[in-house]
Amino acid sequence: MSEVPPYYVECPACHKLTSRRFPIFHHMVCAYVGPSYDFPLEGTDYECPKCRRHLTPDGDDWEIVGDCLRCEICGEEIHL
Repeated sequence: MSEVPPYYVECPACHKLTSRRFPIFHHMVCAYVGPSYDFPLEGTDYECPKCRRHLTPDGDDWEIVGDCLRCEICGEEIHL
């Protein structure tokens, strides 16, 4: 599993083109839900920040449940 490529959109708070879109992961093993940047990349796999298990590459134990935006300038976070 590789990191999702970034793309940028306008931040609704500061109106700069610096908001990056991230998928929101649900780790079904421990029920943790958070944006992909909460899950550190260990080699080619993500690691759950709650239980420290690696997410399976085939997606059997996790799913994407939405998206969020985070501005790299002002830090505003918006769940889509």
